[in-house]
Amino acid sequence: MQPISAPFELPHVGVVITCYNYRAYVEDAIRSVLGQTYRNWTCVIIDDASTDGSAEHVRQLLETIGDPRLSVRVRPQNGGQLASFRDGFAAGNEPFVAFLDADDVWLPNFLAAHLSAHLNTMRSASLSSSDLLLVDANRAVLAGTYAGFGKPRSGHQHGVIVPSGGLVGEMAADVAGPSTYPVTYFGPEAYGWMWAPTSSMVFRRGALEPVLAFPFRSFSTSTDYLAATCAHMAAGSLLLSECLGLYRLHGANISTNGPYAGGYIQQTPTHAARQINLGADVLDYVLANAGRLDSINGRGFVSAILAHHIRRFGPLIHDPRIAPFLDRRNLWRQQRKRISRGLRRLLGGAAD
Repeated sequence: MQPISAPFELPHVGVVITCYNYRAYVEDAIRSVLGQTYRNWTCVIIDDASTDGSAEHVRQLLETIGDPRLSVRVRPQNGGQLASFRDGFAAGNEPFVAFLDADDVWLPNFLAAHLSAHLNTMRSASLSSSDLLLVDANRAVLAGTYAGFGKPRSGHQHGVIVPSGGLVGEMAADVAGPSTYPVTYFGPEAYGWMWAPTSSMVFRRGALEPVLAFPFRSFSTSTDYLAATCAHMAAGSLLLSECLGLYRLHGANISTNGPYAGGYIQQTPTHAARQINLGADVLDYVLANAGRLDSINGRGFVSAILAHHIRRFGPLIHDPRIAPFLDRRNLWRQQRKRISRGLRRLLGGAAD
């Protein structure tokens, strides 16, 4: 008796490689996509008007490889990371979208593991993120985990452990065996950075579409912060504890340029100073989508998120648009905390 085939197929993933002056690394990124055990993907490389010959190098490489799933698009002028995200997103219509920085690398089971997590039998989510190995320019391992990633660790906020596998494991058992690493679900109410960087993330198109359509003011870097933070508010995140990619620290990263000293990656002063601008962008997004987010997650969701956001980005408390979402006691409490912190800093400086 012939086995009956399933009346559905596994979803396709749109892969977007964003490249700006990473000629030395982009081939590694492309070949890591070609090496995926999960084969249902198409990949577009977005070159953001590189000046180091990256675009021509990619064109020649794709001619040599000859895989119709690969294509390249070159922006006529440099637009920053957000513009590249938008161009890559618009290039396809796959239900899942993954972004890979051109200086990073995926391990062969990256897509299989993420799709297994997304198609679990307990929780669906807006995005998934997996742990990453930190490596140097030559791919020598510097650390076995990304310190800011929300995998189960002592003292970290608790999520819900969900089983991965499901449909992917049943239909593609040769590429997606059961994982021994936990997958943790964090709901939309969980606030704060819990993901690894861009190259660790796979989004549902429906969750990311309104985010990338929003007129954010920040555009050059940290698009992963805006994309993950805002998409997460729709249906939460799945965090895969397994290291499924390589985050390369080559000394010329946009966010950091010093030697890795262990623990959290030290950001450049310029990059760190931009955090308040990113906070303001997220605030704009939440306020513009307040009705939709409260409708999805329940009345009071936006008020709770804004309370957390003000604690993280204190100066935003002066935005008059926030007042209707927070009661006066909450506003006064936030102001009092800011005044107390300011006095402590002032007195501490005077003591020195």
